Amino acid sequence: MISDNASFYKKDILPVTTFAVVLLTMPFWFRYIGGYSGLDTKIVIWIIFAIGFDILLGYMGFLSFGHAAFFGTSAYFTGLMLLHYSNNILPAITVGVISAIIMAFIIGFLTLKRTGIYFSILTLAFGEMLHSMVLSTLQDWTGGDNGLTGLPTPMLFDIKMQGDNVFYLTVIVAIVMYYIARRIIGSPFGLMLKAIKSNQVRLEYTGVHVARYKLMGFVISAVYAGVAGALMIVYEPYVASEFMGWHLSGQVVIMTVLGGVGTLFGPMLGAAFMLYFENVVSVYLGAQWLLVLGAIFMATVIFLPGGFVEAGSRIKKALTGGGK
Repeated sequence: MISDNASFYKKDILPVTTFAVVLLTMPFWFRYIGGYSGLDTKIVIWIIFAIGFDILLGYMGFLSFGHAAFFGTSAYFTGLMLLHYSNNILPAITVGVISAIIMAFIIGFLTLKRTGIYFSILTLAFGEMLHSMVLSTLQDWTGGDNGLTGLPTPMLFDIKMQGDNVFYLTVIVAIVMYYIARRIIGSPFGLMLKAIKSNQVRLEYTGVHVARYKLMGFVISAVYAGVAGALMIVYEPYVASEFMGWHLSGQVVIMTVLGGVGTLFGPMLGAAFMLYFENVVSVYLGAQWLLVLGAIFMATVIFLPGGFVEAGSRIKKALTGGGK
């Protein structure tokens, strides 16, 4: 019993507590490295998105180029709820996340019949179809190119969701979502996801209903995207059409690969790095910042396929003499 408790503490409680301390103290130390109020909130939102994406890519082995579909669907439904129903964020976020779940069941059921590049292209196609619908067929609801504007100030009962209130809300959600992700990955269900990544065909021969596990893993990943999309509208009460665009799906892929696929911690680093680079470092690099970011990404893929997490492991080995 004591060893089980110690293992639980080491595997889950300690990392989650460390994560919580870093995020909760962010407003105090972030400004000393050039950060500013508002950017910290955006980073936390993208961290949630990246954690969920890593469950799909890092642990199940399925690369989606259409995860913006769930982020954007949730964002639009959250915005529509705030605009037409109530400025209370609880029903708005709930409807937004449920809409992402429904969309994930539909897209997952149709795309998970394929693997590899075929799955990736299918998710991209569905994402672009939805993006096109937002700009044309559904523009009376979505605002088309202009996005969904005129949203009221989001409220949590009598608390106005602005500034620090939004930041601490997103931090609390991120801590809970990170803990849940760790529990999922360490559970028998998580082991099934890893087995699917390792050898899906062999797993099917054992009698496991692989399709069911794949769909559930896909939906769980979409839930994280949906929560992130809903929180983005609370952070900034405006729904941009780009929230459905392929470039947003590409961003979360880059973040995950940069940080380290299949680690949960790595994609969080990747998300923080990319947003910090785009909003702070780019000021000093000017128009060349995208070129520099591209070079960093290529160097990471070529020399550090495990991303920032692998770099950290190599540095640790070098300092402790573990590489000898």
